[in-house]
Amino acid sequence: MRPLQKIFLLLFFLTNGLSAQNVAPILTATGNQTYCPQTSLPIVTNMTIVDPDDVGIAAMYIQISSGYVLGQDVLTLTGSHPTILSSWNPTEGKLTLTGSAGNPTYTQFIAAIEAVVFSNSSPNPSGQRVFSITVGQANYLESTGHYYQYVPNVGINWTNAKNAAAASTYYGLQGYLATITSMAEVQISGVQASGAGWIGGSDADAEGVWKWVTGPEAGTIFWNGGINGTTPNFAFWNSNEPNNQGEEDYAHVTAPGVGQPGSWNDLKLNGEVNGDYQPKGYIVEYGGMPGDPVLQISTTSTITIPQITNIINNSRCGSGSLTLQASSNNGTVNWYSNPTGGTPIFSGSSFNTPFLNTTTTYYVDAFSFSCTSGNRTPVTATIREIPQLVLQHPMQFVKIQIQQFMLQPL
Repeated sequence: MRPLQKIFLLLFFLTNGLSAQNVAPILTATGNQTYCPQTSLPIVTNMTIVDPDDVGIAAMYIQISSGYVLGQDVLTLTGSHPTILSSWNPTEGKLTLTGSAGNPTYTQFIAAIEAVVFSNSSPNPSGQRVFSITVGQANYLESTGHYYQYVPNVGINWTNAKNAAAASTYYGLQGYLATITSMAEVQISGVQASGAGWIGGSDADAEGVWKWVTGPEAGTIFWNGGINGTTPNFAFWNSNEPNNQGEEDYAHVTAPGVGQPGSWNDLKLNGEVNGDYQPKGYIVEYGGMPGDPVLQISTTSTITIPQITNIINNSRCGSGSLTLQASSNNGTVNWYSNPTGGTPIFSGSSFNTPFLNTTTTYYVDAFSFSCTSGNRTPVTATIREIPQLVLQHPMQFVKIQIQQFMLQPL
């Protein structure tokens, strides 16, 4: 082959190779909303998916990635979507949308996502829920921008799990055995994972000095000592762990049903041959490594459940006005005369009562006026009677006057 032909052939392969690279979609959701108890609310008000080289995809995943309450929270696909099937996993708090036959278009997925509703079965729920919407199966956590994936592999030892995680990629992101540095990561990588397994902590270099040896945190000490040790930052050992029974130098997320959900225990390199302390897999984390691409394959929306977080009652002797106070997690406080029904008599955190002759109870909530199912919190203005001095005999008055005179300074 002539040199010029080689150059043209090289250019052909380079051009076709570049054009064949798949461009990751860009997801954007809007709809940070407030939730009224005992109702259903769409998780987004608007959803967009932009993909220059694809018209559809095999599946989409929606997870309650923060604030999830197992047994109360549910995501449900409503309406008619002939091309899409839905499946709810209560352990992971995740709703999977897949094609009934082939890949649904992005337009069909957008319609389905906008029809997904959140509901909670408790009459008095609280907190905030963050919904992660993504194109991949790995769990996405907005607070870190990272992805977490449990990989089942019964009996795998820690070293092999570490190497397998390092050989993994996710939409161009470099994988590593998970480094868990907050309760939010405990929740998404342990409690809401489909299984438990190895993570990237070890004290093999120095007994009792536990370090993250994988990922961006490699070399960071997170625990000093044994069962009664201390952490310089964050650790989530199970009760009476790490106990180092038989040179246990490697961190592992404890099996479900053993102690605190998502907590850690120390194991030997190979773990046990069976039972709860046999490794069943490992947890891979993606994100934060040098050279990682910037992705927008995930987006989030938020629902806040309004809640009164603090109240201050007040009292006085005799009739008059009092100042009562209340605060909420979303800033809005409505004051009512009745525990149910009616319209607000005031909105704000500090309420000056009218002139009162008797003890009066008011009621506050943080819901919109249209919400009729939210519980109200009582706040009381107490009016105490002014003490009256009753004389039983005229001589008592003389005695009191003499005592008062004697107590006066000369």
